[in-house]
Amino acid sequence: MASYRSGLLCAIMFLAIHGGWAQTSDTISNACSNALYTHFCVSSLSKASGALEADLTQLSVIAVRLSSEVAKPVSRFIEKLKKRNPNVSALEDCSDLLKDTREQLHDSQSELKQLSNVNFMEYVEDVLTRLSGVETNQDTCLSGLKESNVPATLVSSVKDNTDNLTMLISDALAVVSTLRQQGHI
Repeated sequence: MASYRSGLLCAIMFLAIHGGWAQTSDTISNACSNALYTHFCVSSLSKASGALEADLTQLSVIAVRLSSEVAKPVSRFIEKLKKRNPNVSALEDCSDLLKDTREQLHDSQSELKQLSNVNFMEYVEDVLTRLSGVETNQDTCLSGLKESNVPATLVSSVKDNTDNLTMLISDALAVVSTLRQQGHI
């Protein structure tokens, strides 16, 4: 029994030292506490550069940045599908929605970087409005594809490529909402 405990202790120490468990901070746990995808939120933020030392405002910027970084390849994927399927107008709509998503995420990130005590609530409310809007873009894209009677494989392919983006945007919305609730920089 003693050798089992000693082996277990060694395994736990190895995992802790070599990153078997993602480190997290209390700020990340707090920021993700109201997220729909709590584990995904904690996991993605914990892996992001600078997040472990970040305050809530910085985490908000990081959460939006992660969404923006994922939106780029999703947008490229939709563009490739458009070229392969030029007669599917719903893909044009998806492309437009993703362009809007990228613009809104960029604007949100810029606003969060400019927060000060003077404009705090106004900027945070603007960001929340933007994120709420872009959160629905992927669903709107998928709905349009389904209504267009495109092959189920195409819809499934788009869904597979937008799922992480949808979760990241949802998590960013939760982090910024936590920032608003706490009401400070």
